[in-house]
Amino acid sequence: MPITDGEAPVLFEFGDLDIIDAEDAEESATSKKHTRRVRAEQYRLSKRRNEAYATMLRTEGVANPAELFSQNPCRTICIVNIGYCAEGLQTLQSLESVFRPYGGFGRVVVDSTKPYSFAIFDSASNAEIAFAEIRDKPCAEFNNKPLVLEYVSPLVFARLAKDSLPGSTEATSEALDESRGLFYVADFISEQEEQAILAHIKEDEERLSTTNGGSDKWHRVQERYVKHYGHSFDYQTKHVGDAAKTASQQLPLWSQPFIERMGERIPSHTLEPDMLTIQRYPPGAGISFHVDSHTAFTDTLAVLSMGTPVQMDFRKPGAPRAAQMSLDLEPRSLLLLTGEARYAWEHAIRIRRTDLVDGAIRERRERWSITIRKVNKAIECNCECPDLCDNGAETVRQLRTCLAAKQTRAHNRLD
Repeated sequence: MPITDGEAPVLFEFGDLDIIDAEDAEESATSKKHTRRVRAEQYRLSKRRNEAYATMLRTEGVANPAELFSQNPCRTICIVNIGYCAEGLQTLQSLESVFRPYGGFGRVVVDSTKPYSFAIFDSASNAEIAFAEIRDKPCAEFNNKPLVLEYVSPLVFARLAKDSLPGSTEATSEALDESRGLFYVADFISEQEEQAILAHIKEDEERLSTTNGGSDKWHRVQERYVKHYGHSFDYQTKHVGDAAKTASQQLPLWSQPFIERMGERIPSHTLEPDMLTIQRYPPGAGISFHVDSHTAFTDTLAVLSMGTPVQMDFRKPGAPRAAQMSLDLEPRSLLLLTGEARYAWEHAIRIRRTDLVDGAIRERRERWSITIRKVNKAIECNCECPDLCDNGAETVRQLRTCLAAKQTRAHNRLD
């Protein structure tokens, strides 16, 4: 404002200017912090959304999201990042409780082999209300994890949800059975034998703790605990490891009765193991999809389950998306894998605290397993499953080179 005659100019003390500058600076800094926080949240949300989309597209063998999702409101909403194959869904009720407050909600549809799920409404307009209020917002029922939602048309839902009713654990086409090398024996050991084996494991633990400077030879791998007998396994190289990491270089005596019984119950596939691995799974622990190293172990491996049941998933890489199945491993059961089931299929135990079995939610508790294998001394594999074979891996070539050098030295000493 211009100064007129007779008016004195308004003067500001430096202190006032300092205060004004400081307030402006503080407001500017706060605004920048807010902007950075918003951008960081948007980045995290975008990253989660993209990861969820990529997982679903990979599961369905689809390259373009437009093949699955609709831009127009539909009565079926796909929860892209919540499903029994993801780490999100703990109970069916927790997902239902998210949508139940909204009018027209009908039911939730899940498949124990899929990483996504569906919420079905009686009309597109009712679904649209829930969609707008839930999408990308923190969800209290899932530890404030934002839910990634998309509409799916009736035709797409019919295709994706085929055999995806609650409790569905069967494959829709290619499946494993004895003809493909999967043998399953329920009640392979009795309850008394199960308790005796668990007691022996505890006794070995106490004995090792007193004779190995307090070390009981348990090793933590992700969320589970493992102990090896005969040979160890190196989880970095994915191959046979340092003998010093075994609890004993001999198999425990208490394992002999059920090892001998394997040959009696499945005579077509005898196994003379020289490696035994005990695994303890706390509730919610699992193991990612994998195939046991082709060059580290021979054709046949077996798993004895104890404690509580758990669902094991199988999938065949490179096959149609339906080439997957789930199998409920009951306590005291034996699973034996050989041939195609051993070499061409991956298996996993999902990281989650519940399993969906026969339409019911089953809480997981502590589970024990004993894996029995024979080391492949030749470190060679001539299978017809290149997608999963490690015969050409650099680490394996190095191991073969070391083996050849060792054999040469041994031969020279004999000469």
